[in-house]
Amino acid sequence: PADTTASTSTPAAATSTSPMATSTPAAATSTPVVLPEYPAGGRIAFQSDRDGDGEIYVMGCDGSQPVNLTNNAAVDKQPSWGGGGRLVFSSNRDSGGGFDVYLLTLSPWGITRLTTNAADDESPALSPDGGKVAFVSYRDGDAEIYVMTISDQSVVKITDNTGKDLDPAWSPDGENLAFASDRDGDFDIYTVKADGSGLANISDSGDNERWPDWGADVFDDEFIAFVSDGGVKTAVYLMYSDGGDKAMVAEIDSADGQVAWGPVAEYLVFHETHLDNAEVFTMTYAGDEKRNISKNAGGDDSSPDWEPDDSDVYCGGEAVPTD
Repeated sequence: PADTTASTSTPAAATSTSPMATSTPAAATSTPVVLPEYPAGGRIAFQSDRDGDGEIYVMGCDGSQPVNLTNNAAVDKQPSWGGGGRLVFSSNRDSGGGFDVYLLTLSPWGITRLTTNAADDESPALSPDGGKVAFVSYRDGDAEIYVMTISDQSVVKITDNTGKDLDPAWSPDGENLAFASDRDGDFDIYTVKADGSGLANISDSGDNERWPDWGADVFDDEFIAFVSDGGVKTAVYLMYSDGGDKAMVAEIDSADGQVAWGPVAEYLVFHETHLDNAEVFTMTYAGDEKRNISKNAGGDDSSPDWEPDDSDVYCGGEAVPTD
């Protein structure tokens, strides 16, 4: 496609990054879940209401053997993988209606409540090394991005403005974040360093652009996938991490089709709503080989995230090229 590089805004001054005290997180009780053996290529976590309320499920990268990880009467949503078989999600199971961020560890099994704020904390994103979690909080009156260091529960406020800052996603090296913000009127994709400095609008269009996910291919080129309403229909787009070469990948039948990279940036996972039913799909970064992998007509499956995987194979066992 033609070069449609988006001009970036002048980086804003770093926002306040003073650590804020948090309550000591409480361990959440949960029955351990034994998972089956899945094909190489990373597992996919997603949220589903197939059992009557929102739960976090995991399945193989081919859609095989979906398993309910949370199995709770409350709403569990928005899973995000990090390294080492750990994922975070948001839930209102302990807060009387409001949402907090939880950490789920597969081995040894455990679910731990990370935030205990009276306001909603949601849309968590676990860093690649599993040591930090970025999330959206309304604790100061509007939606801002925060980062918690899990080991000591210290919290840093990354953004500070009157717009909505949503959908945080980590860079592959864990040094930067991408997120969506409507601070300039419509939603654009921004990047910022994990300490709150170096803010830049990298998409800067008149369209609404949401749900960025930052990936790197086998040649270490970094791309951001995101969803935009800039065409006739909502579509998945790609661009370089500096905003260059923005191009549409594929139209989707959904205005909220959250997208995420696979472990190797050859494939994407996303959800699409068609005839009032949300399903999880995979496709190549070029928009080919689109497959419905959740195949569940009995409820909505959405917000997928693909587990990091160091097996150096695509889903199903094909070796990843190294040159």
